[in-house]
Amino acid sequence: MKKIIEICAVLLIAAIVSASAWFYKTDGVKHVDESVSQFAVEYNVAPENVEGKLLSVSIKLKPEKLSPQKTIYLGNGSVNTSKPTCADSNGKKVAVNDLKGVWEIGPIQDGAAYVDFRYHVKLGENSGEDSRVNGDMYSDLLVFQGKNVLMLPWFDTGSIEHTEDYITGITFHMTGSQKWDAILPYGKANSEEKSFQVSAPTWYDFYDITNSSFCFGHFKPLKSSSEGKEMTLYLDEAIKSSANPNDLNLVMSFCSYYAKVFGKGLGDYPVVLLRSSKDENVILGGVSGKSMALSLEMPDPDSCQTMSRTLYHAFFDSMVTARNLRYKPNLWLYDGLANYYVDASAEAISAQLKQMYSIEPQDTMSNKYMRYLYFSLEDPGMMAVSSDMEGSMTSVQEEFYYNTKIPLILRTIEKFSGGKDESSVIRYLMEQKPHENVDIIKMMKDLLRQNEPLLRQYFSGSSFIPNYWSFNDAAMNREQMIDELSARENQIADFYQSRNVSYSKDTVQLIRQDVLEKEIKNRGLSFGSKEIESIVKNYSGTLYLLLMQNALRADICGFKDPGALNVKEKLHTEENTQKWLAYAGKSGYES
Repeated sequence: MKKIIEICAVLLIAAIVSASAWFYKTDGVKHVDESVSQFAVEYNVAPENVEGKLLSVSIKLKPEKLSPQKTIYLGNGSVNTSKPTCADSNGKKVAVNDLKGVWEIGPIQDGAAYVDFRYHVKLGENSGEDSRVNGDMYSDLLVFQGKNVLMLPWFDTGSIEHTEDYITGITFHMTGSQKWDAILPYGKANSEEKSFQVSAPTWYDFYDITNSSFCFGHFKPLKSSSEGKEMTLYLDEAIKSSANPNDLNLVMSFCSYYAKVFGKGLGDYPVVLLRSSKDENVILGGVSGKSMALSLEMPDPDSCQTMSRTLYHAFFDSMVTARNLRYKPNLWLYDGLANYYVDASAEAISAQLKQMYSIEPQDTMSNKYMRYLYFSLEDPGMMAVSSDMEGSMTSVQEEFYYNTKIPLILRTIEKFSGGKDESSVIRYLMEQKPHENVDIIKMMKDLLRQNEPLLRQYFSGSSFIPNYWSFNDAAMNREQMIDELSARENQIADFYQSRNVSYSKDTVQLIRQDVLEKEIKNRGLSFGSKEIESIVKNYSGTLYLLLMQNALRADICGFKDPGALNVKEKLHTEENTQKWLAYAGKSGYES
Protein backbone atom coordinates (compact mmCIF):
# COMPACT_ATOMS: atom_id res chain seq x y z
CA MET A 1 0.00 0.00 0.00
CA LYS A 2 3.02 2.39 -0.66
CA LYS A 3 0.85 5.50 -1.67
CA ILE A 4 2.08 8.95 -2.88
CA ILE A 5 -0.55 11.55 -2.18
CA GLU A 6 -1.90 13.31 -5.30
CA ILE A 7 -3.01 16.76 -4.33
CA CYS A 8 -1.84 18.37 -7.53
CA ALA A 9 0.03 17.43 -10.63
CA VAL A 10 3.19 19.22 -9.57
CA LEU A 11 4.38 18.90 -5.98
CA LEU A 12 6.34 21.49 -4.09
CA ILE A 13 9.74 20.06 -3.36
CA ALA A 14 12.05 22.81 -2.14
CA ALA A 15 14.68 20.80 -0.32
CA ILE A 16 17.90 21.99 1.24
CA VAL A 17 20.62 19.36 1.15
CA SER A 18 22.85 19.93 4.16
CA ALA A 19 26.37 18.72 4.72
CA SER A 20 24.96 16.21 7.17
CA ALA A 21 23.09 14.39 4.34
CA TRP A 22 19.71 14.94 6.01
CA PHE A 23 17.05 16.87 4.13
CA TYR A 24 14.70 19.56 5.26
CA LYS A 25 12.11 21.39 3.17
CA THR A 26 11.65 24.95 4.39
CA ASP A 27 8.45 26.95 4.47
CA GLY A 28 8.28 29.45 1.66
CA VAL A 29 7.98 33.19 2.18
CA LYS A 30 4.34 34.12 2.05
CA HIS A 31 3.42 36.22 -0.96
CA VAL A 32 0.50 36.72 -3.30
CA ASP A 33 1.16 36.11 -6.98
CA GLU A 34 -0.88 38.60 -8.98
CA SER A 35 -0.78 36.28 -12.01
CA VAL A 36 -2.88 33.66 -10.18
CA SER A 37 -6.67 33.89 -10.04
CA GLN A 38 -8.48 34.17 -6.71
CA PHE A 39 -11.75 32.27 -6.44
CA ALA A 40 -14.11 30.14 -4.34
CA VAL A 41 -14.89 26.49 -5.05
CA GLU A 42 -18.27 24.79 -4.70
CA TYR A 43 -18.61 21.02 -5.19
CA ASN A 44 -22.00 19.48 -5.92
CA VAL A 45 -21.97 15.67 -6.14
CA ALA A 46 -25.01 13.54 -6.92
CA PRO A 47 -25.72 9.87 -7.66
CA GLU A 48 -26.77 9.77 -11.31
CA ASN A 49 -27.09 6.02 -11.87
CA VAL A 50 -26.96 3.89 -8.72
CA GLU A 51 -27.01 0.58 -10.57
CA GLY A 52 -24.23 1.78 -12.87
CA LYS A 53 -22.35 3.29 -9.90
CA LEU A 54 -22.13 6.62 -11.72
CA LEU A 55 -21.72 9.99 -9.99
CA SER A 56 -22.18 13.40 -11.53
CA VAL A 57 -19.85 16.12 -10.29
CA SER A 58 -20.30 19.85 -10.69
CA ILE A 59 -17.50 22.22 -9.62
CA LYS A 60 -18.56 25.86 -9.57
CA LEU A 61 -15.53 28.14 -9.65
CA LYS A 62 -16.48 31.62 -8.49
CA PRO A 63 -13.88 34.22 -9.49
CA GLU A 64 -13.14 37.08 -7.13
CA LYS A 65 -10.10 38.26 -9.03
CA LEU A 66 -9.07 36.78 -12.36
CA SER A 67 -5.48 36.49 -13.52
CA PRO A 68 -4.41 38.51 -16.57
CA GLN A 69 -4.87 35.31 -18.61
CA LYS A 70 -8.39 34.93 -17.10
CA THR A 71 -7.79 31.24 -16.43
CA ILE A 72 -8.28 28.81 -13.56
CA TYR A 73 -6.63 25.39 -13.26
CA LEU A 74 -7.87 22.11 -11.76
CA GLY A 75 -5.63 19.10 -11.12
CA ASN A 76 -7.03 15.82 -12.40
CA GLY A 77 -5.49 13.86 -9.51
CA SER A 78 -6.80 10.27 -9.48
CA VAL A 79 -10.15 11.14 -11.05
CA ASN A 80 -10.91 8.80 -13.95
CA THR A 81 -13.29 10.58 -16.30
CA SER A 82 -13.85 11.53 -19.90
CA LYS A 83 -13.35 15.13 -21.03
CA PRO A 84 -15.35 17.51 -18.83
CA THR A 85 -17.64 20.27 -20.03
CA CYS A 86 -17.75 23.83 -18.80
CA ALA A 87 -20.11 26.82 -19.10
CA ASP A 88 -20.28 30.16 -17.33
CA SER A 89 -23.15 31.67 -15.33
CA ASN A 90 -24.53 33.17 -18.55
CA GLY A 91 -24.73 29.76 -20.21
CA LYS A 92 -21.80 30.44 -22.53
CA LYS A 93 -19.38 27.59 -23.22
CA VAL A 94 -15.94 27.99 -21.63
CA ALA A 95 -12.87 26.40 -23.20
CA VAL A 96 -11.32 23.44 -21.38
CA ASN A 97 -7.81 22.29 -22.31
CA ASP A 98 -6.13 19.09 -21.13
CA LEU A 99 -2.56 19.89 -20.08
CA LYS A 100 -1.64 16.30 -19.19
CA GLY A 101 -3.08 15.95 -15.72
CA VAL A 102 -4.15 19.58 -15.34
CA TRP A 103 -7.28 21.16 -16.80
CA GLU A 104 -6.94 24.74 -17.99
CA ILE A 105 -10.29 26.55 -17.83
CA GLY A 106 -10.73 29.77 -19.72
CA PRO A 107 -10.38 32.45 -20.77
CA ILE A 108 -13.30 33.36 -18.49
CA GLN A 109 -15.36 36.39 -19.43
CA ASP A 110 -15.33 39.37 -17.07
CA GLY A 111 -18.54 39.61 -15.09
CA ALA A 112 -19.23 35.86 -15.02
CA ALA A 113 -20.44 34.97 -11.51
CA TYR A 114 -19.06 31.45 -11.90
CA VAL A 115 -18.03 28.78 -14.33
CA ASP A 116 -19.58 25.32 -13.95
CA PHE A 117 -17.10 22.50 -14.64
CA ARG A 118 -18.87 19.12 -14.97
CA TYR A 119 -17.86 15.48 -15.35
CA HIS A 120 -18.86 11.93 -14.36
CA VAL A 121 -17.06 9.36 -12.21
CA LYS A 122 -17.73 5.64 -11.98
CA LEU A 123 -17.18 4.04 -8.57
CA GLY A 124 -16.37 0.42 -7.73
CA GLU A 125 -13.55 0.23 -10.27
CA ASN A 126 -10.54 -2.00 -9.61
CA SER A 127 -7.87 -0.17 -7.64
CA GLY A 128 -4.99 -1.87 -9.42
CA GLU A 129 -4.69 -4.49 -6.69
CA ASP A 130 -6.46 -7.84 -6.69
CA SER A 131 -9.84 -7.86 -4.91
CA ARG A 132 -9.76 -4.12 -4.15
CA VAL A 133 -12.14 -1.47 -5.51
CA ASN A 134 -12.03 2.32 -5.20
CA GLY A 135 -15.27 3.37 -3.52
CA ASP A 136 -18.70 1.91 -4.22
CA MET A 137 -22.36 2.81 -4.50
CA TYR A 138 -25.62 1.03 -3.68
CA SER A 139 -29.14 2.20 -2.94
CA ASP A 140 -28.23 2.40 0.75
CA LEU A 141 -24.51 3.29 0.61
CA LEU A 142 -22.17 5.68 -1.17
CA VAL A 143 -18.49 5.85 -0.27
CA PHE A 144 -15.46 7.33 -1.99
CA GLN A 145 -12.06 8.82 -1.30
CA GLY A 146 -11.82 12.52 -2.12
CA LYS A 147 -9.03 12.22 -4.68
CA ASN A 148 -11.01 9.71 -6.76
CA VAL A 149 -13.98 12.05 -7.27
CA LEU A 150 -13.04 15.68 -6.55
CA MET A 151 -10.65 17.58 -8.78
CA LEU A 152 -8.83 20.20 -6.75
CA PRO A 153 -7.42 23.63 -7.64
CA TRP A 154 -3.96 23.35 -9.14
CA PHE A 155 -1.13 25.76 -8.40
CA ASP A 156 2.47 25.98 -9.47
CA THR A 157 5.28 25.50 -6.97
CA GLY A 158 5.37 29.17 -6.06
CA SER A 159 1.79 29.31 -4.80
CA ILE A 160 0.81 25.90 -3.45
CA GLU A 161 2.16 26.53 0.06
CA HIS A 162 -0.32 29.37 0.59
CA THR A 163 -3.54 28.24 -1.05
CA GLU A 164 -5.49 30.34 1.46
CA ASP A 165 -4.31 33.44 -0.41
CA TYR A 166 -6.03 32.30 -3.60
CA ILE A 167 -8.95 30.09 -2.55
CA THR A 168 -11.42 32.10 -0.47
CA GLY A 169 -13.49 29.08 0.46
CA ILE A 170 -14.54 25.52 -0.36
CA THR A 171 -18.09 24.24 -0.11
CA PHE A 172 -19.20 20.62 -0.56
CA HIS A 173 -22.79 19.41 -1.09
CA MET A 174 -24.10 15.91 -1.66
CA THR A 175 -27.40 16.32 -3.47
CA GLY A 176 -30.13 13.86 -4.38
CA SER A 177 -33.25 12.34 -2.87
CA GLN A 178 -31.50 9.67 -0.77
CA LYS A 179 -32.13 9.94 2.97
CA TRP A 180 -28.58 9.20 4.04
CA ASP A 181 -26.52 10.12 7.05
CA ALA A 182 -23.05 11.39 6.34
CA ILE A 183 -19.53 10.99 7.71
CA LEU A 184 -17.41 13.69 6.07
CA PRO A 185 -13.95 15.14 6.68
CA TYR A 186 -15.54 18.25 8.22
CA GLY A 187 -18.67 18.53 10.32
CA LYS A 188 -20.42 16.29 12.83
CA ALA A 189 -19.98 12.58 12.13
CA ASN A 190 -23.03 10.46 11.31
CA SER A 191 -25.44 13.37 10.95
CA GLU A 192 -28.05 14.24 8.34
CA GLU A 193 -25.91 17.18 7.21
CA LYS A 194 -24.38 16.21 3.88
CA SER A 195 -22.34 19.33 3.29
CA PHE A 196 -19.47 21.31 4.74
CA GLN A 197 -17.66 24.57 4.22
CA VAL A 198 -14.04 25.59 4.80
CA SER A 199 -13.01 29.25 4.63
CA ALA A 200 -9.58 30.16 3.26
CA PRO A 201 -8.51 26.49 3.03
CA THR A 202 -4.85 25.75 3.64
CA TRP A 203 -2.63 23.04 2.16
CA TYR A 204 -3.60 20.87 5.14
CA ASP A 205 -7.30 21.20 4.36
CA PHE A 206 -6.72 20.15 0.76
CA TYR A 207 -4.61 17.21 1.96
CA ASP A 208 -7.45 15.98 4.17
CA ILE A 209 -10.12 16.53 1.52
CA THR A 210 -8.00 14.63 -1.00
CA ASN A 211 -7.44 11.58 1.17
CA SER A 212 -10.49 11.46 3.42
CA SER A 213 -13.36 9.06 3.10
CA PHE A 214 -16.75 10.52 2.14
CA CYS A 215 -19.43 8.13 3.49
CA PHE A 216 -23.19 8.33 2.99
CA GLY A 217 -25.67 5.74 4.24
CA HIS A 218 -26.68 4.41 7.63
CA PHE A 219 -24.08 3.60 10.25
CA LYS A 220 -24.32 2.10 13.72
CA PRO A 221 -21.90 3.77 16.19
CA LEU A 222 -19.96 1.34 18.38
CA LYS A 223 -18.20 2.88 21.36
CA SER A 224 -15.07 1.00 22.27
CA SER A 225 -11.65 1.50 23.82
CA SER A 226 -8.08 0.61 23.00
CA GLU A 227 -5.48 0.68 25.75
CA GLY A 228 -7.97 2.48 27.96
CA LYS A 229 -8.61 5.18 25.33
CA GLU A 230 -12.12 5.57 23.93
CA MET A 231 -12.79 5.41 20.21
CA THR A 232 -15.83 5.19 17.97
CA LEU A 233 -16.38 2.68 15.20
CA TYR A 234 -19.19 3.24 12.69
CA LEU A 235 -20.56 -0.03 11.33
CA ASP A 236 -22.33 -0.13 7.97
CA GLU A 237 -25.97 -0.98 8.86
CA ALA A 238 -26.00 -3.63 6.13
CA ILE A 239 -23.63 -5.79 8.20
CA LYS A 240 -24.65 -4.89 11.74
CA SER A 241 -26.14 -8.36 12.32
CA SER A 242 -23.78 -10.34 10.10
CA ALA A 243 -20.39 -8.85 10.97
CA ASN A 244 -17.92 -11.48 12.13
CA PRO A 245 -16.98 -10.77 15.79
CA ASN A 246 -13.48 -12.03 15.04
CA ASP A 247 -13.06 -9.31 12.39
CA LEU A 248 -14.00 -6.72 15.01
CA ASN A 249 -11.58 -8.32 17.48
CA LEU A 250 -8.77 -8.09 14.96
CA VAL A 251 -9.58 -4.42 14.28
CA MET A 252 -9.46 -3.73 18.01
CA SER A 253 -6.19 -5.65 18.36
CA PHE A 254 -4.59 -3.49 15.69
CA CYS A 255 -6.00 -0.35 17.36
CA SER A 256 -4.63 -1.45 20.74
CA TYR A 257 -1.20 -1.96 19.24
CA TYR A 258 -1.18 1.46 17.55
CA ALA A 259 -2.49 3.12 20.72
CA LYS A 260 0.62 1.78 22.48
CA VAL A 261 2.89 3.03 19.68
CA PHE A 262 1.36 6.52 19.60
CA GLY A 263 0.61 6.74 23.33
CA LYS A 264 -3.03 7.67 22.72
CA GLY A 265 -6.18 6.41 21.05
CA LEU A 266 -8.19 7.79 18.15
CA GLY A 267 -10.83 9.48 20.33
CA ASP A 268 -13.67 10.85 18.17
CA TYR A 269 -11.91 10.06 14.90
CA PRO A 270 -14.48 8.18 12.74
CA VAL A 271 -13.42 4.65 11.78
CA VAL A 272 -16.05 3.47 9.27
CA LEU A 273 -16.27 -0.29 8.74
CA LEU A 274 -18.06 -1.17 5.52
CA ARG A 275 -19.61 -4.19 3.84
CA SER A 276 -17.64 -5.90 1.09
CA SER A 277 -18.69 -5.24 -2.50
CA LYS A 278 -21.25 -7.48 -4.19
CA ASP A 279 -18.32 -9.22 -5.89
CA GLU A 280 -16.72 -9.83 -2.46
CA ASN A 281 -14.02 -7.24 -3.06
CA VAL A 282 -12.59 -4.99 -0.36
CA ILE A 283 -13.98 -1.45 -0.67
CA LEU A 284 -11.25 1.17 -0.24
CA GLY A 285 -12.92 4.28 1.14
CA GLY A 286 -9.86 6.38 1.95
CA VAL A 287 -7.94 7.48 5.02
CA SER A 288 -6.62 10.83 6.23
CA GLY A 289 -6.30 12.86 9.38
CA LYS A 290 -10.09 13.31 9.42
CA SER A 291 -11.66 9.91 8.69
CA MET A 292 -11.16 6.42 7.27
CA ALA A 293 -13.42 3.82 5.65
CA LEU A 294 -12.69 0.23 4.68
CA SER A 295 -14.50 -3.09 4.35
CA LEU A 296 -14.54 -4.95 7.66
CA GLU A 297 -14.38 -8.50 6.30
CA MET A 298 -10.82 -9.83 6.08
CA PRO A 299 -10.86 -13.09 4.10
CA ASP A 300 -7.09 -13.38 3.63
CA PRO A 301 -3.79 -12.12 5.14
CA ASP A 302 -3.49 -9.39 2.50
CA SER A 303 -6.78 -7.84 3.57
CA CYS A 304 -5.63 -8.02 7.20
CA GLN A 305 -2.52 -6.08 6.21
CA THR A 306 -4.67 -3.53 4.36
CA MET A 307 -6.74 -3.04 7.52
CA SER A 308 -3.62 -2.62 9.67
CA ARG A 309 -2.04 -0.15 7.24
CA THR A 310 -5.24 1.90 7.00
CA LEU A 311 -5.55 2.07 10.79
CA TYR A 312 -1.89 3.05 11.07
CA HIS A 313 -2.52 6.01 8.76
CA ALA A 314 -5.63 6.93 10.75
CA PHE A 315 -3.40 7.28 13.80
CA PHE A 316 -0.41 8.88 12.08
CA ASP A 317 -2.22 11.34 9.82
CA SER A 318 -4.48 12.54 12.62
CA MET A 319 -1.57 13.06 15.03
CA VAL A 320 1.41 14.03 12.83
CA THR A 321 0.56 16.77 10.34
CA ALA A 322 3.94 18.04 9.07
CA ARG A 323 3.71 18.64 5.34
CA ASN A 324 7.37 17.93 4.52
CA LEU A 325 7.09 14.32 5.72
CA ARG A 326 4.67 13.50 2.91
CA TYR A 327 7.01 14.24 0.00
CA LYS A 328 10.52 13.37 -1.10
CA PRO A 329 13.13 13.46 0.27
CA ASN A 330 11.37 12.48 3.51
CA LEU A 331 9.29 9.55 2.28
CA TRP A 332 11.69 7.26 4.11
CA LEU A 333 9.99 8.54 7.25
CA TYR A 334 6.39 8.66 6.03
CA ASP A 335 6.30 5.40 4.07
CA GLY A 336 9.14 3.77 6.00
CA LEU A 337 7.48 4.21 9.38
CA ALA A 338 4.24 2.84 7.95
CA ASN A 339 5.94 -0.33 6.66
CA TYR A 340 7.88 -0.69 9.91
CA TYR A 341 4.85 -0.59 12.20
CA VAL A 342 2.47 -2.49 9.92
CA ASP A 343 4.97 -5.37 9.89
CA ALA A 344 5.30 -5.11 13.67
CA SER A 345 1.50 -5.12 14.14
CA ALA A 346 1.34 -8.63 12.65
CA GLU A 347 3.74 -9.79 15.37
CA ALA A 348 1.80 -8.01 18.12
CA ILE A 349 -1.60 -9.70 17.72
CA SER A 350 -2.47 -12.83 19.66
CA ALA A 351 -1.43 -16.30 18.54
CA GLN A 352 -5.13 -17.20 18.26
CA LEU A 353 -5.83 -14.39 15.79
CA LYS A 354 -2.68 -15.21 13.82
CA GLN A 355 -3.84 -18.78 13.44
CA MET A 356 -7.43 -17.81 12.65
CA TYR A 357 -6.41 -15.41 9.87
CA SER A 358 -3.35 -17.37 8.66
CA ILE A 359 -1.11 -14.44 9.53
CA GLU A 360 2.43 -15.73 9.52
CA PRO A 361 4.94 -12.88 9.64
CA GLN A 362 7.60 -13.97 7.14
CA ASP A 363 9.73 -10.91 6.63
CA THR A 364 11.39 -10.59 10.02
CA MET A 365 14.10 -8.06 10.82
CA SER A 366 16.59 -10.90 10.68
CA ASN A 367 15.48 -11.69 7.12
CA LYS A 368 15.77 -8.03 6.19
CA TYR A 369 19.30 -7.95 7.57
CA MET A 370 20.19 -11.03 5.50
CA ARG A 371 18.95 -9.30 2.33
CA TYR A 372 20.70 -6.08 3.32
CA LEU A 373 24.07 -7.83 3.59
CA TYR A 374 23.68 -9.94 0.47
CA PHE A 375 22.45 -7.32 -1.97
CA SER A 376 24.56 -4.45 -0.61
CA LEU A 377 27.71 -6.53 -1.02
CA GLU A 378 26.67 -7.79 -4.45
CA ASP A 379 25.72 -4.38 -5.79
CA PRO A 380 27.05 -1.02 -4.50
CA GLY A 381 24.10 0.68 -6.18
CA MET A 382 21.80 -0.99 -3.66
CA MET A 383 23.89 0.00 -0.67
CA ALA A 384 24.01 3.64 -1.79
CA VAL A 385 20.24 4.22 -2.14
CA SER A 386 19.30 7.11 0.14
CA SER A 387 16.77 9.90 0.58
CA ASP A 388 18.28 12.15 -2.09
CA MET A 389 17.31 9.47 -4.64
CA GLU A 390 13.63 9.31 -3.66
CA GLY A 391 11.51 9.68 -6.76
CA SER A 392 14.34 8.66 -9.10
CA MET A 393 15.12 5.08 -8.01
CA THR A 394 14.50 2.06 -10.16
CA SER A 395 11.71 -0.22 -8.99
CA VAL A 396 14.32 -2.71 -7.76
CA GLN A 397 16.15 -0.06 -5.75
CA GLU A 398 12.87 1.28 -4.36
CA GLU A 399 11.79 -2.17 -3.17
CA PHE A 400 15.17 -2.65 -1.44
CA TYR A 401 15.10 0.86 0.02
CA TYR A 402 11.65 0.73 1.63
CA ASN A 403 11.43 -2.97 2.52
CA THR A 404 15.02 -3.72 3.52
CA LYS A 405 17.24 -0.72 4.23
CA ILE A 406 14.82 1.76 5.81
CA PRO A 407 13.39 -0.70 8.40
CA LEU A 408 16.96 -1.36 9.56
CA ILE A 409 17.71 2.39 9.63
CA LEU A 410 14.62 2.94 11.79
CA ARG A 411 15.54 0.01 14.04
CA THR A 412 19.00 1.57 14.47
CA ILE A 413 17.50 4.97 15.34
CA GLU A 414 15.36 3.31 18.01
CA LYS A 415 18.47 1.60 19.41
CA PHE A 416 20.51 4.81 19.49
CA SER A 417 17.67 6.91 20.92
CA GLY A 418 17.80 4.84 24.10
CA GLY A 419 14.08 5.09 24.87
CA LYS A 420 12.16 2.55 26.88
CA ASP A 421 9.83 1.84 23.96
CA GLU A 422 10.38 1.40 20.24
CA SER A 423 8.47 4.43 19.03
CA SER A 424 10.82 7.31 19.80
CA VAL A 425 10.59 8.70 16.25
CA ILE A 426 6.77 8.65 16.36
CA ARG A 427 6.70 10.29 19.79
CA TYR A 428 9.18 12.96 18.68
CA LEU A 429 7.06 13.79 15.63
CA MET A 430 3.92 14.00 17.76
CA GLU A 431 5.58 16.59 20.01
CA GLN A 432 6.10 19.02 17.12
CA LYS A 433 3.77 21.94 16.54
CA PRO A 434 0.75 21.08 14.36
CA HIS A 435 0.86 22.17 10.72
CA GLU A 436 4.57 23.01 10.77
CA ASN A 437 7.37 21.29 8.90
CA VAL A 438 9.75 19.12 10.89
CA ASP A 439 13.42 20.07 11.00
CA ILE A 440 14.87 16.68 10.09
CA ILE A 441 18.44 17.72 10.92
CA LYS A 442 17.45 18.78 14.42
CA MET A 443 15.34 15.66 14.90
CA MET A 444 18.27 13.41 14.04
CA LYS A 445 20.61 15.24 16.38
CA ASP A 446 18.04 15.26 19.19
CA LEU A 447 17.33 11.55 18.87
CA LEU A 448 20.79 10.25 18.05
CA ARG A 449 23.07 12.67 19.88
CA GLN A 450 26.73 11.54 19.43
CA ASN A 451 25.61 8.69 17.15
CA GLU A 452 24.15 10.99 14.49
CA PRO A 453 27.29 10.87 12.28
CA LEU A 454 27.23 7.06 12.40
CA LEU A 455 23.66 6.80 11.19
CA ARG A 456 24.43 9.30 8.45
CA GLN A 457 27.12 6.94 7.18
CA TYR A 458 24.73 3.97 7.29
CA PHE A 459 22.12 5.95 5.38
CA SER A 460 24.51 7.13 2.66
CA GLY A 461 26.04 3.68 2.24
CA SER A 462 29.56 4.72 3.21
CA SER A 463 29.40 2.23 6.10
CA PHE A 464 27.54 -1.01 6.74
CA ILE A 465 24.95 -1.25 9.48
CA PRO A 466 26.53 -3.55 12.09
CA ASN A 467 24.58 -6.47 13.52
CA TYR A 468 23.61 -4.62 16.70
CA TRP A 469 20.85 -7.13 17.40
CA SER A 470 22.85 -10.38 17.05
CA PHE A 471 20.61 -11.55 14.22
CA ASN A 472 21.37 -14.98 12.78
CA ASP A 473 19.92 -17.56 10.44
CA ALA A 474 18.63 -19.88 13.16
CA ALA A 475 15.04 -19.54 11.93
CA MET A 476 15.95 -20.15 8.28
CA ASN A 477 17.64 -23.23 6.85
CA ARG A 478 19.94 -23.16 3.83
CA GLU A 479 17.18 -24.08 1.38
CA GLN A 480 14.86 -21.33 2.67
CA MET A 481 17.59 -18.71 2.46
CA ILE A 482 18.51 -19.69 -1.08
CA ASP A 483 14.83 -19.71 -2.12
CA GLU A 484 14.30 -16.19 -0.80
CA LEU A 485 17.43 -14.81 -2.46
CA SER A 486 16.51 -16.57 -5.72
CA ALA A 487 13.09 -14.92 -5.68
CA ARG A 488 14.68 -11.50 -5.21
CA GLU A 489 17.26 -12.16 -7.91
CA ASN A 490 14.44 -13.10 -10.29
CA GLN A 491 12.76 -9.75 -9.59
CA ILE A 492 16.01 -8.00 -10.52
CA ALA A 493 16.32 -10.06 -13.71
CA ASP A 494 12.70 -9.27 -14.66
CA PHE A 495 13.38 -5.57 -14.15
CA TYR A 496 16.43 -5.51 -16.41
CA GLN A 497 14.76 -7.63 -19.05
CA SER A 498 11.77 -5.27 -19.05
CA ARG A 499 14.24 -2.50 -19.91
CA ASN A 500 15.70 -4.59 -22.77
CA VAL A 501 18.99 -4.99 -20.90
CA SER A 502 20.81 -8.27 -21.41
CA TYR A 503 20.57 -9.90 -18.00
CA SER A 504 20.33 -13.68 -17.70
CA LYS A 505 18.12 -15.21 -15.06
CA ASP A 506 19.79 -18.05 -13.20
CA THR A 507 19.09 -19.86 -9.97
CA VAL A 508 20.97 -19.07 -6.77
CA GLN A 509 22.60 -22.39 -5.95
CA LEU A 510 25.76 -23.33 -4.05
CA ILE A 511 28.42 -25.43 -5.70
CA ARG A 512 29.99 -28.19 -3.62
CA GLN A 513 31.27 -26.71 -0.37
CA ASP A 514 34.63 -28.52 -0.48
CA VAL A 515 35.30 -27.16 -3.98
CA LEU A 516 34.28 -23.63 -2.96
CA GLU A 517 36.42 -23.62 0.18
CA LYS A 518 39.43 -24.78 -1.84
CA GLU A 519 38.89 -22.01 -4.40
CA ILE A 520 38.56 -19.40 -1.63
CA LYS A 521 41.97 -20.40 -0.33
CA ASN A 522 43.75 -20.89 -3.65
CA ARG A 523 42.43 -17.75 -5.34
CA GLY A 524 42.49 -15.55 -2.20
CA LEU A 525 38.84 -14.65 -2.73
CA SER A 526 37.16 -11.85 -0.80
CA PHE A 527 33.88 -9.94 -1.00
CA GLY A 528 34.67 -7.19 1.51
CA SER A 529 36.84 -6.13 4.41
CA LYS A 530 37.74 -8.64 7.13
CA GLU A 531 35.26 -6.85 9.40
CA ILE A 532 32.43 -7.20 6.89
CA GLU A 533 33.24 -10.82 6.16
CA SER A 534 33.19 -11.48 9.88
CA ILE A 535 29.75 -9.83 10.25
CA VAL A 536 28.39 -11.99 7.41
CA LYS A 537 29.95 -15.21 8.70
CA ASN A 538 28.63 -14.61 12.21
CA TYR A 539 25.16 -14.04 10.79
CA SER A 540 25.17 -17.11 8.54
CA GLY A 541 27.69 -19.58 7.19
CA THR A 542 25.44 -20.11 4.18
CA LEU A 543 25.31 -16.38 3.39
CA TYR A 544 29.09 -16.22 3.71
CA LEU A 545 29.53 -19.05 1.20
CA LEU A 546 27.03 -17.49 -1.23
CA LEU A 547 28.93 -14.21 -1.25
CA MET A 548 32.28 -16.00 -1.60
CA GLN A 549 30.77 -17.91 -4.51
CA ASN A 550 29.81 -14.59 -6.07
CA ALA A 551 33.45 -13.50 -5.69
CA LEU A 552 34.51 -16.75 -7.39
CA ARG A 553 32.06 -16.14 -10.22
CA ALA A 554 33.48 -12.64 -10.70
CA ASP A 555 37.04 -14.01 -10.72
CA ILE A 556 36.19 -16.63 -13.32
CA CYS A 557 34.65 -13.90 -15.51
CA GLY A 558 37.70 -11.63 -15.14
CA PHE A 559 36.53 -9.21 -12.42
CA LYS A 560 38.73 -8.94 -9.33
CA ASP A 561 36.28 -6.88 -7.24
CA PRO A 562 32.84 -8.55 -7.10
CA GLY A 563 31.32 -5.48 -5.43
CA ALA A 564 32.54 -2.90 -7.95
CA LEU A 565 30.04 -0.70 -9.78
CA ASN A 566 28.19 -2.47 -12.62
CA VAL A 567 29.94 -5.82 -12.04
CA LYS A 568 26.65 -7.44 -11.03
CA GLU A 569 25.07 -6.58 -14.38
CA LYS A 570 28.19 -7.71 -16.28
CA LEU A 571 28.19 -11.07 -14.51
CA HIS A 572 24.71 -11.71 -15.89
CA THR A 573 25.43 -11.15 -19.57
CA GLU A 574 24.77 -14.27 -21.60
CA GLU A 575 28.48 -14.86 -22.20
CA ASN A 576 29.47 -14.61 -18.53
CA THR A 577 26.44 -16.59 -17.41
CA GLN A 578 27.55 -19.46 -19.67
CA LYS A 579 31.10 -19.26 -18.28
CA TRP A 580 29.77 -19.65 -14.76
CA LEU A 581 27.28 -22.41 -15.58
CA ALA A 582 30.01 -24.39 -17.34
CA TYR A 583 32.30 -24.09 -14.31
CA ALA A 584 29.55 -24.85 -11.79
CA GLY A 585 28.34 -27.85 -13.80
CA LYS A 586 31.84 -29.29 -13.85
CA SER A 587 32.39 -28.65 -10.12
CA GLY A 588 29.00 -29.99 -9.05
CA TYR A 589 26.32 -28.50 -6.82
CA GLU A 590 25.50 -29.09 -3.19
CA SER A 591 22.85 -31.77 -2.93
